[in-house]
Order: sequence, then structure tokens, then C-alpha cells
Amino acid sequence: MTDFVGQVTGAVLGACVGSFLNVVIWRLPRGTFIADGSRSICPQCRAPIAWYRNLPVLSWLLLRGRAACCRARVSPRYLLVEALTAFLFWALVAYPPSELAAWPPNFAGTGTFVLQASLVSILIACTFIDIDHQILPDRLTKPGMVLGVLGALVVPQAYGALPVPVSLANQRLLFSVVGLLAGFGLTWGVRALASLLFRKEAMGRGDVKFMGAIGAFLGYENVLLTFFLGCLFGAAGGLLHRVVTGQVYICFGPFLAAGAMTALFFGEPVRNFLLVTWPQWQETHPMAPVLVLCLTGVALLSLFIIIRRGRTT
Repeated sequence: MTDFVGQVTGAVLGACVGSFLNVVIWRLPRGTFIADGSRSICPQCRAPIAWYRNLPVLSWLLLRGRAACCRARVSPRYLLVEALTAFLFWALVAYPPSELAAWPPNFAGTGTFVLQASLVSILIACTFIDIDHQILPDRLTKPGMVLGVLGALVVPQAYGALPVPVSLANQRLLFSVVGLLAGFGLTWGVRALASLLFRKEAMGRGDVKFMGAIGAFLGYENVLLTFFLGCLFGAAGGLLHRVVTGQVYICFGPFLAAGAMTALFFGEPVRNFLLVTWPQWQETHPMAPVLVLCLTGVALLSLFIIIRRGRTT
């Protein structure tokens, strides 16, 4: 019963935070976060929305995706953000990545939940802002870097520890700082190299700061995994996007966010598969060379499709 109450509390809190994230996603890139006031307003007719018409998830479903004031259509995006945030907050309570239980409330477990929920919120907001405006705003990424490092001071149990000859508290602080530097430095280096090779900006500065914030929360191992998975997801998504639309440009932020979410919840088993299980399987399985050859062929075919589409569009 106690676990059920905690999970419901996490889901309800996530839905409420998701409702706030919808406001952030809409207002922050437009510079109207303060100008529009604290009340929620209809984006079509600008009428204030009563609190009982602004219930997370429920209001969209009860009103069938229309505004109560002017009957204008309300994008399913609002429902998606609220439901996604509710689900991820529930998952943080039901399957805590750090194995520190957030419920019943306790300093270490609840503090860890708050930090991980903050990271999830930043990832969601940045994802949809990047999709809409092709930016990862400093007003989210820079505070994310600061919060990630400060969290290691306030709730050190939420972080790993670097094996260096200092106190455990400093090991946990270094875990966050080194993660920030690894995420920031790796992405900056890739961006600089790609810009040099292609003679144009290949990655935005926002991606660099975004990865710095992710590293501050997750540490250097998981931020490296985040970048690897982000590139993997981005390659698959970019190929599909290129084939379907013929457009070259894709937003990298959502794929980095997907990589970070995977690293947050499944970092250890994924790293174990990539670094231990997969190499061992290749050494012992007679069909491994065939599989590797097939994967190489798929990669080359994908590259051929991208190049060919690029020449004909």
C-alpha cells in the first residue's frame, strides 16, 4: 500500500510538473515567460484559463482537445508532455535508478528523486523547444549545469564516486564536475572538428551546454554513453527523416535527451552489454563475423541512401 501511494504521488506530481513544462515550452523561446503573467491563458484568444479547466491530462481529455473559452483546437502535444512527465516521475519512484527509495519520504531517497526529476524535466523541456525552435536555451542548460554540481554537495548519495584518494564527499563532487567537463568537452571537440571538416557549423553551442548539464547529473561514464546513444538514435532518426522528407537538418537535442534518459534508467546494463557481453559473444559465436558484416552493409547502404538523396534534392 505504501509503494502504491508513493507511485501515485509521483505520477500526479509529474502530471503537474508536465503542465508547467508546457508553459515553459511555449513561453520561454518567445520571451513571454514573465510578460504573460502567472495565470495560464489560451494561446488563441488570450482568455485566462480557470484552474478547474487546467487540470493536467484530465482537462484535455474531458474537453476533447478543445479550449473551453473559444473552442479552438488544443494540440495533443500538451497531453503528451503531461502524460510523459507523469510516466517518468512514476518510473523514478517505482524503479529508482539509484536504488534509493523516494517513498516513504527520506532525505537521501527523496532528494535523489528531486534531482533526477529535475534532470528529466530539463530533458523534456529542451526536447520540445529544440523541435519547435531549433534551440537549446541557456536558461535551461546553464542552470542545469549548476544544479547538477550543487546536488552533489546537498545530496551526495545520489551520485557515484570517482576512485581518487580524497574523501568520499569530494569523490562524489568530482563525479559531477568531471561529468560536466566530459560532456561539455567531448561535444565541443566534436563540434569543432566537424565544423573544420565541413567548413560550416555542424552542431550548435546549445548541444555543448546541454551535454554539460547531463554530465553534471550522470557522471562521465553515462554522459559518454549518452553521446554514443544520441549519435546512434540520431543516425537512425536522421536517415528516416531524410528518406521521408528529403530534408538534411535534424535537431540533435531530442536524440541526446533520449540517450540521457536511457543512460539514467539503464546505464549499467547497456554499458555491460556494449563492453562485456557483446565482445565476449563475438569471440565465441561462429556467426559473429557474418552479423558484423551485415551490420556494416546496412551502415554503408544507409550512407549511400543519404548521399544519393542529397544529390537529388
